[in-house]
Parts: sequence; structure tokens; C-alpha cells
Amino acid sequence: MSKDLTTVKYSPAQAHPKYYLDVPKEYEFKGYEVTIERERRYVYNDSSFIYITNFKNTPNYENIKNLGDSVLQFRFQNEELTKNVNELLGTNKITVLPDTFELSGMNKKSLFWKDIKIGKVSIGYNNVPKEKKELFDESLKTFRIK
Repeated sequence: MSKDLTTVKYSPAQAHPKYYLDVPKEYEFKGYEVTIERERRYVYNDSSFIYITNFKNTPNYENIKNLGDSVLQFRFQNEELTKNVNELLGTNKITVLPDTFELSGMNKKSLFWKDIKIGKVSIGYNNVPKEKKELFDESLKTFRIK
């Protein structure tokens, strides 16, 4: 692990597995919870942040929306409904979102963002300047489930 990173733990609920991520040090922690949905943000002085969430709409929702309606609809599709429709049709007419799906780009402030859906959890970052992008990318690569 890089000396610039520290390990954090995320667990959406007791029945779920525990997730670990090595995030850049010197953050301010912000947590959000609504019933069984939980989000953890690690916010830095320059407004950049990294997150782990099981909320349906991630902190990068607006950035993903800016990629276009078809990308937005695919990323936030109702997977169970899509599978049921395909089953009723007897064919895979609608593509089901894969278990792991990554999107990235630059936001309206010309700062970097990334969103990675891994099963029912999303990890990512936003408002990251070019000089910190490599560190934040390195952080997301450390995601693990135990």
C-alpha cells in the first residue's frame, strides 16, 4: 500500500459483506444513511472526494447524466425488471448491465470524475485535479470484499 493511502471499511448492513478501500490520507469523513442505503465520502481540502455507496444514484449522477440519456438509462437501469422483461419476451432484447461497469470523464469544473459499479456497490471520485488523478485511480484499484 502507498504511504499516501489509509484503509477504510464499509459495510452497508450487517448481513452484507465488508468492503475495504485504501483512500488518500487527510480527509474529512462524511456519512449518509437512508434505511438500508449507506454512503461514505472522504472529502479533501480542495473539494475532491472519493466515495463508496450502495445508493441507487451515486455522487456522480449528474456527470453520468451529461454523457447522454442512453448511458444514464443503462447505468441506472432496474436490473431485476430488465431480466424479467427479457424472460417474458423469451429473448435478451434488452442488454443487462454487467456486474462491473466503469464510467469516467471531466466535470463542468474541468476536474476528473470516475464511477465504478461493482455488484450492488459503487465506488468513485469527483472534483479531482490532474495532479491527484493517479493517486485517486490507485486508490480505487485497492477495492476489496471480505
